[in-house]
Amino acid sequence: MPSTTDSDLEFVVRTIARTAVDNEREFGELDAVVGDGDFGYSLARGFEIVLADWDSLDHGSPSAFLKKVALVISRRVGGTSGPLWGTAFLRAAGAVDDRSELHGEDAVAMLRAAAEGIKVRGKSDLGDKTLLDALIPMTDALEN
Repeated sequence: MPSTTDSDLEFVVRTIARTAVDNEREFGELDAVVGDGDFGYSLARGFEIVLADWDSLDHGSPSAFLKKVALVISRRVGGTSGPLWGTAFLRAAGAVDDRSELHGEDAVAMLRAAAEGIKVRGKSDLGDKTLLDALIPMTDALEN
């Protein structure tokens, strides 16, 4: 399987961050249907910091980079989102802890580890109308 570069991983994380920031209002409106409506705001504030601190994050290895992102998210995103997203990034980091170069199977392993972390931390599973309902099928499709 072809390898990816550190810049591929950074592209994915930057895309997640930009999506969270750019869609703050929409995410808040969706959350307001069943919750307090602060999801978009909280997520955007955390990922704004990831983007602002981008150059100072540890880019030495995929795992080190993901751990730093996890730390920022855990500290700066409020509500349940901070612990869930922080756990997802931390578990993804753990899945590639010994890797300096990533391959396609590593992407799947990181996503599976992130999903498992969300399951445990959020006491949720596929079908519970959570992020897992998108993350798990997407990971299955990527693996296939």
